[in-house]
Amino acid sequence: MMRKHVTTIPLLLILSLSSCGWIRQNRVAEHAADGRIENNIYTSPHQSFRIRLPWLSAQSRLRDERPIPNTINVTIEDNLCRQFTVSEQPGFLGTDLLQSWVDTHIVADLKRLGFKVESQALTTRNGPAVALRYRAPASAPCSRTTEKNGKSVVTKLDADVGWHVYHRHGLFYRLIYTVGVGPDAPSLWYINREPTDEVLTQFAEGFEILDVKERQGVPE
Repeated sequence: MMRKHVTTIPLLLILSLSSCGWIRQNRVAEHAADGRIENNIYTSPHQSFRIRLPWLSAQSRLRDERPIPNTINVTIEDNLCRQFTVSEQPGFLGTDLLQSWVDTHIVADLKRLGFKVESQALTTRNGPAVALRYRAPASAPCSRTTEKNGKSVVTKLDADVGWHVYHRHGLFYRLIYTVGVGPDAPSLWYINREPTDEVLTQFAEGFEILDVKERQGVPE
């Protein structure tokens, strides 16, 4: 009985330390953002949306950029060859269904690039959405270095990419998850990288488009 007790304590200590490390690594190591990060929630500069940060590994980074007025792109990356993107951009849906708009303005462009795109309509906490999924050769957010004839050769991993597209308050939102795939892709036992659909769905569960009355500086 004493032997079982002695061997159990070190195991519990290991698990406890591992859990503590997990919690610490869920904080963004670097961020350059106009938005606010508080209690693991990122809120956009105009308080038009917020997103719960995903579980992250070491060397994680978050940045938000506003390339043109009323548009914002938020990018979250870590050293597991993963990239989470949230974008907000004004756009007119008119009488089109969201699925039709996505097919015309997004899927058609992706197919012209040679991607085989899977599409599915969704019902979410933020209203109707469209999910997309495709493989993109040599498009991962990381690369690998190999030796060939005594020289270092840098190549990009293939990527598995998932999208969720929404439209509310005259704004289009895109949630995109890009992950490097293949035998050379990095991994950690306590962080899920795949399946892409599951990771993106979990990320989307923490995404909230805020009501107009809660916003600052965003046109209704």
